[in-house]
Amino acid sequence: MLPKMKLVIQKNTKNALIVGWNIDALTLYDRLIEVPALGYHVKGFVKPSGSEVRNHYKNVPVIDSLEKVADAVSVFEIDELLIILGSGEKQYLSETISLANRLNLEYRIVSDTFIEEYNHVIRDVIKEVWHPQDFSIRRLLDFVSALILLILLLPLLVIVAAVIKLESSGPIFYSQQRLGKNGKVFAVHKFRSMVQDAEKKSGPVWAQKNDPRITRIGKIMRKTRIDELPQLFNIIKGEMSFIGPRPERPFFSNEFRKKIPMYMNRLRVKPGVTGLAQVTVGYDETIEDVREKIARDLEYIGSADSWKMNLNILYKTFFTVIMGEGQ
Repeated sequence: MLPKMKLVIQKNTKNALIVGWNIDALTLYDRLIEVPALGYHVKGFVKPSGSEVRNHYKNVPVIDSLEKVADAVSVFEIDELLIILGSGEKQYLSETISLANRLNLEYRIVSDTFIEEYNHVIRDVIKEVWHPQDFSIRRLLDFVSALILLILLLPLLVIVAAVIKLESSGPIFYSQQRLGKNGKVFAVHKFRSMVQDAEKKSGPVWAQKNDPRITRIGKIMRKTRIDELPQLFNIIKGEMSFIGPRPERPFFSNEFRKKIPMYMNRLRVKPGVTGLAQVTVGYDETIEDVREKIARDLEYIGSADSWKMNLNILYKTFFTVIMGEGQ
């Protein structure tokens, strides 16, 4: 199987630094050497703690400080950081991610010491190249399914639009800037479920349970998730998928990334209309709720090509819509 993939993958080879100095980091390097089809050229290791270490591992240099990474990036023309921190290094995760963002580098958390489910050393590295056909099939399924649903649900969409217009003044649709894959900003579309200019005085705020800004038809739409239906257009345009982490507003993303070290790692995949976090955690009311959702988002990203998990999420979403358990 690997020889068949080699010609495709080698077109996108990357120079990388492995951030971490532990047995898993060395194992990752050995695995990447054994399977060149994965497309990574490791130019060095980084020992975040800054203490003295040997200069090389199998002729690959070892950098003894995060402060020296910028110079290494320039010298070796680094494209990506592979972050695989050991138990004594996890306190450097936030600093490493901040460094990657500052240097405009891609980064990948290969082994997550904060979440026990991430126990396979190289799973995150190989999942995007091991089953590349899954992602093209998924895009095709997203597009065709969204188009069919739009056609079938057109009468419902017209009725909902008419009721919104009759109940309160303002536009039928509500668009809001969100962060998509790789941090790309796009406009997510919804049926308007709140009064017009709901945040004109308050600025960006979280929606709340029993929010007084929500209209009567808005309450029904939120219970049944009907307000999310216009996002089918986002799926058709390729900005979203049916399943994935929910896209967040840039304002809140900037706040969360300061408090939750792995928050921005959820931007490695397309956002979804529904997702594992939405069907297992529920409504965001505290920062701890957000932390729990991030854990579920990362769990999903690690198993995004599992049809069993995707079907389970769709089933739970369907049950939520039918029972009107949305918020």
